[in-house]
Amino acid sequence: MYDSKTRTYKYYPITVTLSEMNPLKTVNFYLLSYDDQLILYDAGWDGNQYWQALQHTLKENGFNLNDLTGIVISHNHVDHCGLVNQIVEKHDVPVYSHEKAIPRLKRDPDFLQMRIGFYEDLYERFDCGERGKWQVDYLIESFYKNRDAAIIPPIKSIEDAPLQNLEVFHFPGHAPDQIGLWDEENHILLGADVLIQHISSNALVEPDKKGRRLPTVHQSVQSLNKIASLPVDLVYSGHGVPIENPHALIAKRLRRIDEKGNKIISLIKNGASTGSEIAKTYYGNTYKQQFSLVMSEIIGQLDYLEHQEIVTKTVENGVFRYKVIGG
Repeated sequence: MYDSKTRTYKYYPITVTLSEMNPLKTVNFYLLSYDDQLILYDAGWDGNQYWQALQHTLKENGFNLNDLTGIVISHNHVDHCGLVNQIVEKHDVPVYSHEKAIPRLKRDPDFLQMRIGFYEDLYERFDCGERGKWQVDYLIESFYKNRDAAIIPPIKSIEDAPLQNLEVFHFPGHAPDQIGLWDEENHILLGADVLIQHISSNALVEPDKKGRRLPTVHQSVQSLNKIASLPVDLVYSGHGVPIENPHALIAKRLRRIDEKGNKIISLIKNGASTGSEIAKTYYGNTYKQQFSLVMSEIIGQLDYLEHQEIVTKTVENGVFRYKVIGG
C-alpha cells in the first residue's frame, strides 16, 4: 500500500500474478478508501483466483464486501470487469463506467452486430483476405458464445460517481472508453492500461457508435501527452508494477510510436502499399499468430501518419493503397 501521513486517500492494490508465458505479468485492480467511501477500481477476470485476491485484500485491511460503496470500471475489456456480477449479486453496490463502455459491457446485440460488420469491411479495405475472414468468423462465434458474459447490474455514468477530490480523465486509444482517476493532492494516477511499465499498451482499432473507425494511435498519443502534462509521481497500472516518476516512460513510449511510424514509411517507400503487405513485412509470422493485434497496430499507425499528412491513400478495387507524400 502506498501511503503518507498527509494524504486523504488510501490505496490497496489487488494483484494476481499470471503465468510466466503471459506478457501482461499481472492483473491489478484497486480499493480506494476515503471518508466513508470504499471504491473498487476495476474487478479483474472472472475466476476464483481473483475473487480470493479481493477477499484477502478486504480482510487484510479491516474491510468486508459490504463496505464497498461503488465499483468503477476503467474500460470494457474482460480482465477489468470480471468480478462485477459476482460482487453485485452478493452486495448491491452501484457500478460506474464511461458511457462509451456501456454497450460493450452490456453486450448490446445491435452494437456488437454493427461492430462485426465494421471489422468485415475493415479487413477487406486493408487487403487481409482469408485471414481477415477467419477473424470475422471468430467474432461471430464469440458474439453467440459470450452472450452470458454481459454485466447484469445497471451501469451508471462515471460523472455520477461520488469521487470527491478525484478527477476523472478520459484516456482513449487502448479502448475508446478508458478512464483514469487523478488524485491531484498526492500526485497519483489510477491509469488502467494507458501506461504499463514493461510493455507498450496496444492501441486497438475500434468503431465509434456510428461505425466510424477511431484514430487509436493518435488518441494514444493524446492520452500519453495528457499524463505528461500532470505533476504525477506514481501511476497505478492495470498490469505490472506501479510506475514511479512516469514521465521518462511516457517519453519512451512516444518515441517508440514515432520509430514504428518511420519503419512503416520505409516499408511503403520500398513497395508495400496495402495494410496486409505492410503488416506481413513488418511482423513476419506474427501477422498470422496475433492478427488482430498486428492489424490494429498497422491501421492505427497508418491513420496517424495520414493525420500528420505524411502518407496518403487511394482506393483500388475496394482496397486502400498507401504512398508517402512527396516520396
